[in-house]
Amino acid sequence: MKTPLFKSLLYFFAASLFLGCSSDDDGGTPAPEEKEKFILMTTTSRFEAGFIAPIDGLPSGTIQNNNPKTLQVAKAFGFRTFGKWLFNRSNAAGDEGLQKYTVNADGSLKDEGFIAGSTQYLVVNETTGYYLDVTRGTLKLQKFNPTTMLRTGEVDLSVVQKAGVQYQAVGQHTIAAKEGKLFVGITYGTKAASGFGDDVFNAIEFAVVDLATDKYEKTIKYDGLKSIGWGSSGNKMWSIGDDGALYLYSTGLGNSMFANSSIIRIKKGETDFDKTWIFSTKALKAGSSIATALVKGGKLYFEMASVPLKNDYSNLTASIFEYYTYDMATKLVTKIEGMPLHDYAYANEQAITEIDGKVYLWVRNGTVTGSGSTTVTTVNEDGYYVVDDNKATSVFKVDHDGSIQGFAKLSQ
Repeated sequence: MKTPLFKSLLYFFAASLFLGCSSDDDGGTPAPEEKEKFILMTTTSRFEAGFIAPIDGLPSGTIQNNNPKTLQVAKAFGFRTFGKWLFNRSNAAGDEGLQKYTVNADGSLKDEGFIAGSTQYLVVNETTGYYLDVTRGTLKLQKFNPTTMLRTGEVDLSVVQKAGVQYQAVGQHTIAAKEGKLFVGITYGTKAASGFGDDVFNAIEFAVVDLATDKYEKTIKYDGLKSIGWGSSGNKMWSIGDDGALYLYSTGLGNSMFANSSIIRIKKGETDFDKTWIFSTKALKAGSSIATALVKGGKLYFEMASVPLKNDYSNLTASIFEYYTYDMATKLVTKIEGMPLHDYAYANEQAITEIDGKVYLWVRNGTVTGSGSTTVTTVNEDGYYVVDDNKATSVFKVDHDGSIQGFAKLSQ
């Protein structure tokens, strides 16, 4: 499918008639229409420092990963957007916290505020947001105003505490909102791993909070799975489908050992898990991990490893992943054709993303040669494809040795 690359610029030219017409009838030339704004985050090498580059219009062909308006950052590990705003999980210097940017009229990025200590977070609307700051308490959510980037209070969720559990936290991996309710993941883990992949129960538990009052309502539970999300990057690992349901991703990382990576949901109009529905890669291919997905038009778009992932993570960074669709009605799984095997979409929040009604897929494909200190990774392709039915075609590629960590369109 051919995709329009830039919004057209309209120019109006006034013609002057010199017979009986005044010379000052010229109405002037209107300013060209403003182009759509996109944000591209890339690393200079995998998981390292990188660039946040504002781009005018949807890119095409081969592009560079920086331009005169690019901001260099010490950490580039995925980002999220809300309207015209861009949020990163550290400031340009690499300090942990919630950093907000907007795009200036000249196309450069503007620092709009920083909340030190923030880890996982959620922007609900222009005036309401929540984040976890473990220094203020692992069983409390902090509240802030996304417009001013100032802390405004906290929500105490110590009611979910369980006796005998070494490490307990709320919102470490997941903070989501749907239909006036906040859904906060509860972590029960160990001091050794601080809640990353060390779940001590074979169940997922979430606290439900009323957004209007910030009051705890109940705890909901889903047995047989561990660890929704993985709260270390810009990828929140959940989404709201076009059916209004909240879809939550269980990655299979940690002590789950990739045995049953799954997606579960809370349906539109509901505040508890839908126990009648689960999507799992277990029956399709052993040893996979879901960190990105999208529900649109009755289809679930997801990523799956082409060979089993190893419990020691030794092939997790290899280009062994493929994209598929799952038909929600027929339960038919179909591979999306037209693109090479690609890297695991871990930190990239927009690895599977919708732009102007179309589904776009991130592909980074590389080859590794040598071993140990002589290891060399050659990037053959790093860019985005657009999907038409079950086939994808290339939209743009980035000419660099690093990796895309996010690509999104900002609202005008």
